[in-house]
Amino acid sequence: MDWRLKCLAFHMLAFVPGDCLYRALQRRVTGRYLFTIGEKRLAIEREHVANFQRLGCPGSALEFGAGPHLLSPLMLSAAGASGVLTYDIDSQATPERVNHVIRQLRQLRVAGADWREITDIEDLQRLYRICYIAPGDARSTGLPAGSVDFVFSTSVLEHIDEPNIRLILRECIRVSSPGGLMSFAIDYNDHYAGFDSSIGKLNFLRYSERQWAKYNPPRHHQNRLRHSDFLRIFQDLGLEIVEQRRIMGCAEDLERIKVADCFGKHSREDLLSTGGRFLLKVH
Repeated sequence: MDWRLKCLAFHMLAFVPGDCLYRALQRRVTGRYLFTIGEKRLAIEREHVANFQRLGCPGSALEFGAGPHLLSPLMLSAAGASGVLTYDIDSQATPERVNHVIRQLRQLRVAGADWREITDIEDLQRLYRICYIAPGDARSTGLPAGSVDFVFSTSVLEHIDEPNIRLILRECIRVSSPGGLMSFAIDYNDHYAGFDSSIGKLNFLRYSERQWAKYNPPRHHQNRLRHSDFLRIFQDLGLEIVEQRRIMGCAEDLERIKVADCFGKHSREDLLSTGGRFLLKVH
């Protein structure tokens, strides 16, 4: 189905108060209300866990952009985090959604937890040391300085505009302990490509900023920042880049489009990057 129809649907949803209609569409139309753990996503979460374990001792963790299923904080809890604070601008997680993930983690034999199902969101604190803060503002957490050892997010930073990325990261730096680590997995793909198989994963690079604005509704915002842009942001904020790598896409996806002039400063490698992994250190 044409990706522009999805774009139109997101624009229309902006005029509907609350998210009941959006959840109904996920359940009955897109089939994305409940989250299925794929191999690629599990690999990303295990990478976060491995980065967390570099701390060498149990520490506290903070996630921004929790999403509806809470896979990431559940994995960090199982890895021994003393506590996981997980923030989101909207309250999307429900016992049904979280329990669907817990059952999968049990079936996958992920070690470190009994994988008991919850009856309400408050059970997350009692059973998994997870504090779900939604709605919550990761730009201003109110947490004490130096109170968090590990910050992480998965497929979140591509959905936030650059000024707010900087505000969130400044707050994360403030609340991080000296030597604290940050682990980020970022998806540089055009997210409409998962809906419309006729376009490539780099399709959105053909549009100027002005053109892209009409295809970029708030609920489905994609900032189109490339790998080098994130490196620049992290370095500007004084974060040490311990490790970083690119996930490279298909050259055919780039060759089938005329790249917009606004991406003229980016290298071919930058344009072809479809994902980034970063491990950062706070001084």
